Amino acid sequence: MPVLALALLLLLAPAASATPDPEPPAVPLEVPPAALSADEADRLATQASQAEAGEIASEGAALGERLRAILAAVTAFRDIRAEVTAGVVVLRGVAPSVAAADDAVRMAEKLDGVLLVVNEIAVERDLARRLDNAWAAVRARLQGALGSLPLLLSALLVFAGFWLAARLLRDADFLYQLLSARTLLQNLLRQTVFVLVLLAGLVAALLLMDAGAVISTALGAAGVVGIALGFAFRNIVENYLAGILLAIRQPFRARDVVDIDGSTGTVLRMTTSETTLLDADGNHLRLPNALVFNGKVRNYTRNPLRRFTVAVGVGTNVELDGAQDLAIATLARMNGVVDKPAPSSAVVGLGDSSVLLEIYGWVDQGAANFARVASEARRLVKTAFDEAGIDMPAPAYAVTLSAPPAEVTAPTPRPATPVPAGPDPEEIDISAADDVAEQVEKELAQTEPADLLSAGAAEDTAPRG
Repeated sequence: MPVLALALLLLLAPAASATPDPEPPAVPLEVPPAALSADEADRLATQASQAEAGEIASEGAALGERLRAILAAVTAFRDIRAEVTAGVVVLRGVAPSVAAADDAVRMAEKLDGVLLVVNEIAVERDLARRLDNAWAAVRARLQGALGSLPLLLSALLVFAGFWLAARLLRDADFLYQLLSARTLLQNLLRQTVFVLVLLAGLVAALLLMDAGAVISTALGAAGVVGIALGFAFRNIVENYLAGILLAIRQPFRARDVVDIDGSTGTVLRMTTSETTLLDADGNHLRLPNALVFNGKVRNYTRNPLRRFTVAVGVGTNVELDGAQDLAIATLARMNGVVDKPAPSSAVVGLGDSSVLLEIYGWVDQGAANFARVASEARRLVKTAFDEAGIDMPAPAYAVTLSAPPAEVTAPTPRPATPVPAGPDPEEIDISAADDVAEQVEKELAQTEPADLLSAGAAEDTAPRG
């Protein structure tokens, strides 16, 4: 190429020199050579083409030598031949597998100076040679595995050491008793410490085996999988986290009577996904932990003292102070009604034909059944008012008739049947046990291992303040 450019420059030089120079240069220039003849120009062009072809041939030969050296160095490529012509590589021969042929093509395409790779490689079909190749590959893998066996055993020993340390830390009761007095929180801390130490051992074993890439890949995959699972199982994850937080805060325990957003019952168990109640009819109420955590929880058992109310209406002509004193005295002599706080009464409203009174009493739920005491209190107040002649009028209505009423024959009065006054307050069964409590105990006897309240349920059956 440089020779051809020089020849063209010499051919154009006479035409350029024909133009007169108005000012002669200060330094005399060399006289340009005379114009080349056609034969001389052809000879120079032929020489330039031969030089360029020689250069291309030299580069192709170097590329071919390099390619053949690479093929000879790889066992799977030893039966593959390469021919290079003007940057075009033609691969022929036999490869042990399709994957090996593709690898040879990709390797050739990456070399500098290669314009095109033509794949004419045939895949080995001879059964004996294919079996030999497969056995060679298996033998190479076995040798590699045997060579890395000491490293693998060392990694297993490291992981076993961390596992033993995790077991010892999990069983160290005094550590968790110092951190918290709650049994459920201690169990959560035990599991957390065990999992963290175990993960540290796994990471240490992988680093010993120089498998850092595996750790990065696993962390990345765990992040992506965690996001996908979080969207797919949002409610499950939400209930699980709510269950963990409820186990830590413990707004209620097993056997507690609670009201959760209008659902009232006795707490049986709480798993990682739901809380189970037993209502007064013996039915199971399963509430998602997220609803329990975000809802309004009213615990009737956490405070052993619980107040009941007796609502009654008396006539407008009744002396209110006397009626209130009688009702308070009636509750004060009842079994199950505590002395402190003492029973009390209040006027809460004025009706059309009566005055509304409320009488309050307190029950120790550890010693008496709340529902039984409240029911007996209402009966005794009504009986006391009847004996004292205190009027408890029914609502009165005024009826206006547009026509005179027809004669109505009065019914024959029947003799009044005496109503028994009932047992004395001292004879009423107000024990804390009831049918629901018995069913609760049967259910708790079948508590599943996943119950987050099982540890707290075994502590004490009495209400706790």
